[in-house]
Amino acid sequence: MTLRQPVYLVSVAVLVLVLGGALSGEKPAPRSKPKLAFVIQPRDLADHLHAVVAADREVYTRLVAGKLPKGPRAPGTAGPGENDAALPVPCQMLRLCDEAAQTRGAEFSYVLRAFAPLNGQNALETDVERKGLEWVSGHPQTNYYSEEMLGGRRYFTGVYPDVARQQACLNCHPTRLDGTGRAAKLGDVMGAIVVRVPLEF
Repeated sequence: MTLRQPVYLVSVAVLVLVLGGALSGEKPAPRSKPKLAFVIQPRDLADHLHAVVAADREVYTRLVAGKLPKGPRAPGTAGPGENDAALPVPCQMLRLCDEAAQTRGAEFSYVLRAFAPLNGQNALETDVERKGLEWVSGHPQTNYYSEEMLGGRRYFTGVYPDVARQQACLNCHPTRLDGTGRAAKLGDVMGAIVVRVPLEF
């Protein structure tokens, strides 16, 4: 018997077994659905969403907001000769993007929050937001996590420090958004990005 013969015999045996099952009318055993290798935890999902939102915000601030006129500007308050509809400021851009996501049926949401925002839409609304902003203001290298009920639905909420990282931030917000009136500087926590992920579907 040569070396090739055992391989040949095994191949023939496998073929006989397969054909035998097919000819006997036996159905092959159904394959079970593959099990997921991992489950995404709400905190991980909130962190990943924040990473995308923060990256988009940083790029927009660096490449676009730096070309906007200096000074705070709310919708409808363009200065002389300025086209108010030309470019949204970074805070407006974040809100517009969240609203666009909601029109597409997104189950998550994200908003900006501050103690003394220029735009009242960014004012604190829940106890979790207040506690989270207090925490990240004092601990700018950390995040705050909690759960809350909103509209009869439970959410996992992540609160992330929104730090002034570029001069364009200070051009629009020359003072801190904490109500103290102190001058803002690079590295200051100006507010928070709040990300909510539903825990009930």
